[in-house]
Parts: sequence; structure tokens; C-alpha cells
Amino acid sequence: MKKSVLMFCLGVLLSSQLVVAQQAREYPLVLRADAPVYPPLARMAKITGKIEAEFTIKGGEVVGAEAKTGHPFLVKATTDNIRSWHFAPEANGTFTATFMYELHGSETASMQNPKVEMQLPALVKIIAAPTKPSCNDCEPSAEIVGKPIKP
Repeated sequence: MKKSVLMFCLGVLLSSQLVVAQQAREYPLVLRADAPVYPPLARMAKITGKIEAEFTIKGGEVVGAEAKTGHPFLVKATTDNIRSWHFAPEANGTFTATFMYELHGSETASMQNPKVEMQLPALVKIIAAPTKPSCNDCEPSAEIVGKPIKP
């Protein structure tokens, strides 16, 4: 009985070490990265969310980036930002990054700079104020309800 308990404990210990090793994967050194953006259309539509993206590095350059989860309005901004990253020349491999898009505060009439937190290359968090949708085709004095806008 003692031997069975001991073997069970040893198995749990080894499996927990494997999980810790997988979670503590070392990321390569980022030498340069562009600031991420919160897509204007997503801000106007009040779209928030988390994007999980996988990217591949060869010789320090990102050669591929693909979103695995997330809203389509946020995907392109995520993958475009990842493609701007440059790593140490000896960096190679495939890694995962998480981008968090959050909206806080009151709607603003114009775009404001977002707050960006980066723990590159594993985590990027972009927090912005929602933006009111604009009407570029409206006449300033047009009564929109019931009347078409003049061409």
C-alpha cells in the first residue's frame, strides 16, 4: 500500500513539473516592436475581446502570424502588429501571443490614444475609450429620420 501511494505521489509530482515546464516556456528577446492599435471600427462598434495568435520566427524575423481565436474586427490589427516584431537574430520557433482589447470610460467624439501594456512577446493589452460613430455623408442640418440625404 505504501508503495502504491509513493508511486502515485511520484507520478503527480512528475506530471506537475511537466505542466510547469510547458507554462514557463522561454520566449526570445524582442529587439523592436511597433505600438499596437485598437481598430477604430471596433472601438465604434464597442467590440472587445481576447485574441490568441500563433507566430513563427526564423532568424529573428516573423515569417508567419495567424489568429487562432477572437473577433474578426480585432484579428488583422493583432497579426499586423506581430509582423512588426523583430527578435534577436538567433531566434527561431513557433510561439503564442495573447492580445487583450478592452474599452473603458465614456464615449468620446474623437479617437484618443489607448493605454498599452506589453509583456512582449507573450501578452499585449490595449485599453481604449469607446468612440462615437461618425456620419461623414450627413449634411449638418439634415433631418435624418424620414428624409433622404441629398446626393
